[in-house]
Amino acid sequence: MGLLDDADENVFKRHQELCVNLNMDKDAADEAWHSYETIRQNYTLEGDQLHWLGCALYVACRKSSTPTVGRSGAMVEGNCVSLTRLLRLCKLSLIQFFSKSKKWADMASMPSEFRSKIDRLERNFAVSMVIFKKYQPIFVDMFYNSTEDQPRQPRSRKQRSMPCTSAKVFDFCWTLFVCVKGKFPGVSDDLVNSYHLLLACCDLMFANAILADRREILNPKFPGLPSNFFDQEYTTPSQAPCIIDHLCKKHDGIPVEAKGIKEYSWKIHIKKLLDTGVLKGDASSLSGILEQGRFDYNYKAVSRAYEEYVLSEGDFDERIFLGDDANTDIGTPTKMCGMGEFTEKIQAKRAGNQKYSMQQLAPSTPLTGRKYLKSKDVQHNVTPVSTATQSVSRLQTLLAGRQAGPSETLLELFRSCSCDPKEKIEEWVREMGHLFCTRYTQHTDDHPGKHMDFARKRLQLGESLYYKLLENILVEERKKKPDLDLTNLLEQEVFHQSLFACCLEIVIYSYNSQRIFPWVLEALNLEAYYFYKVIEVIVKVEDQLSRDMVKHLNMIEEKILETLAWRSGSPLWENIRKSGLPVPSCEDVCLPNQLDDTTSSVPCPNPVIRRLTTGLDRTASTQNPPQSPISSVSERFQSPVVSSLAKKRLFSEGPGLSNVIRTSVVKPGQSLLQTSAKTMSINIQTIEGENGQRYIPISYVPGTGSVIIQAQPTGTLKQPQPSAAQQISPNRQQLQLSPNQQQQQTASKDKKPKRTGSLGLFFRKFYHLASVRIQEMCLHLIVRDMELKRKIWTCFEHSIIHHTDLMQDRHLDQILMCSVYVICKVAQSERTFTEVMRCYRLQPQAASHVYRSVLLSSKRRRGSGSSSNGTSNASSPVPSDTEVKGKINYTVVVPDE
Repeated sequence: MGLLDDADENVFKRHQELCVNLNMDKDAADEAWHSYETIRQNYTLEGDQLHWLGCALYVACRKSSTPTVGRSGAMVEGNCVSLTRLLRLCKLSLIQFFSKSKKWADMASMPSEFRSKIDRLERNFAVSMVIFKKYQPIFVDMFYNSTEDQPRQPRSRKQRSMPCTSAKVFDFCWTLFVCVKGKFPGVSDDLVNSYHLLLACCDLMFANAILADRREILNPKFPGLPSNFFDQEYTTPSQAPCIIDHLCKKHDGIPVEAKGIKEYSWKIHIKKLLDTGVLKGDASSLSGILEQGRFDYNYKAVSRAYEEYVLSEGDFDERIFLGDDANTDIGTPTKMCGMGEFTEKIQAKRAGNQKYSMQQLAPSTPLTGRKYLKSKDVQHNVTPVSTATQSVSRLQTLLAGRQAGPSETLLELFRSCSCDPKEKIEEWVREMGHLFCTRYTQHTDDHPGKHMDFARKRLQLGESLYYKLLENILVEERKKKPDLDLTNLLEQEVFHQSLFACCLEIVIYSYNSQRIFPWVLEALNLEAYYFYKVIEVIVKVEDQLSRDMVKHLNMIEEKILETLAWRSGSPLWENIRKSGLPVPSCEDVCLPNQLDDTTSSVPCPNPVIRRLTTGLDRTASTQNPPQSPISSVSERFQSPVVSSLAKKRLFSEGPGLSNVIRTSVVKPGQSLLQTSAKTMSINIQTIEGENGQRYIPISYVPGTGSVIIQAQPTGTLKQPQPSAAQQISPNRQQLQLSPNQQQQQTASKDKKPKRTGSLGLFFRKFYHLASVRIQEMCLHLIVRDMELKRKIWTCFEHSIIHHTDLMQDRHLDQILMCSVYVICKVAQSERTFTEVMRCYRLQPQAASHVYRSVLLSSKRRRGSGSSSNGTSNASSPVPSDTEVKGKINYTVVVPDE
């Protein structure tokens, strides 16, 4: 016990020393230590305790505020403690900090605002690291290699200032870039704009070097030099040449985008710095910045301005890349090597060094939907910047020749409708465009506001893509159904909202913006349940979308299916209720060709059970996933279609007709919920009510949710001769379909699943997603018992059908993990919940908040639509006046990185 006390005392002493070195105020220091002690009591914090103290101190710093000097009552967020200095004193690299701070946020139950702050910091870091690695070869292309500069001899104060070296220009150029980027969040919001801002900065440095005739720091091999630069008659030009085209051609830029950033963002901001005296130079030509006698002042002024920004915003200091200890501070190699080996090393280490940034900026491959992905092209020297700029270039190529309005072909399709929807559609587009621009330029805690010019440019691309995709969709609809009147589809505002939102999402993602999904849904006030309906349609009608874009859209579809569509206010619940039927089973929504698999050795109509029990791996199950049962976009946006069986009258008025009642026979290896059926005719006793209608008497079995109908089999499918009692009192009738009706039902069944419509499509995709994830989890848990897999699926499916409220405001993966854990425990094939979580974390969509923050009880008991089977409401979560979220009780050991 004494050793433990000594260890605690040592940690506290290190904490105090750290606070003194940081000049931390007492309140923040005490709060950080209290938070650290609380977390340590509940969790095992492995590794250097100073790292965890650093996380606690950062949280305490961001919670406090500091009054400013000069503005009465104004406050600055944070207590002006540098994050970079904090991490250096804690000997914690940035990459380690991001990892540990996320774990700290989970353990301390930090609010979503703090998590968003860390995510934004991490993404900014990933973008900055990628851009810095691009900056090094760009600078070497224009100037002499900065690492080859000889150190200057020390000089006295009276000596005349020396001209700046290429190494100083290298540092100044990067510092000026990050300073402007921080002060101009409208540009730095996405990777493409940030990179083009860097190109504009490099162009300015080159122009100042040319106008100052600094030949000694310029690279004579750079193709952007004036044509007569080496002639004896060469004179310094009055206006420097623009090298944006040269830089874009060689370094993966987009000339049009880069020139737009330079003219409308960079030059305006630099002129403002010159006019206000922050920089010294000629404001009219933006020159004189590198001149002898001005450069030192400009360097110090820019550094001072950037330091003020970093302390007030709490961001990491992006000048960290320039330091001698950059590799240690960051946690990955970034420093520039000698000129001779630079190109060689940057190519050799690119894959390893950019692993972190690629993981942050490139989408992971989802478990489903891989049928849409094209074969991956073999490309060399692929970087996040080249990927992002190529994505924008591909989008511009896709929209080449298109305008932000309907084409003549689309107008012709409008005119072919019974009511021309052109004016109504254009009005909807104007309203959505205005709403998008308003939200895009609005400043929030998560996203800095952008200038209206950027919003209009994004909107113009979105509108052009919207009209192009709308035209493609309508052309495909006409090919499938030449006589179809498109009026019903085109008059549905939610269809246009969904399509328009998806087009904006494609544009925003192409620019690698931080406005990640579901921002676009919140901006346009659109429900996720409607949005997912257009994703597969867009991917099918537009084959020019990149692999990354298809993966991104597929991840959005998974996100909607797993959680967003199940929120309490989602239209999904109302659609289930309006359908008048219970929640469909997997067999109900699967296509007949999935059910009739004669090659399977397991006689089971459920395709999921068959796939699990036959031991097919995930790859095999996703190579040829089932096609959607709905091929028409018109059907996707229909109201819930009541099943044909529900529409039929139970008793026909015509004599000699009867309906078919099915009895089930369970086969080996088959889900208890999914049964094949054999047909036999039975007699049902009916009674006449007071209103003259006939009813079937039933007996309710309490506690089981079951009913009993008294019936006797006839033993034959043929129509029996009516008895005398039946002729006198027609209250006993037989239920059987005529041969023609049976033939029509069989033909229809061969084409469509039992349950169709938009609701059937949703649950088909939902069950497919669940099956792929269960298969993946069983694979990593080494669950090979086919019977055990069948029981896991049966438990999950039963929960969805009969206890649908379990999904309300919860996550699909929570139900899946519980199903796996419970069945394994009951079947005495125990897997600990820690093992289940470990295997879950291996999936690409895994997130810690899914198993750390779980809804325990809902605000009120809501009808989910499955109450028609008499079981949903009885099994709903316990009603409560407040929404309760809790943590699953298990021991957590937080590993050291």
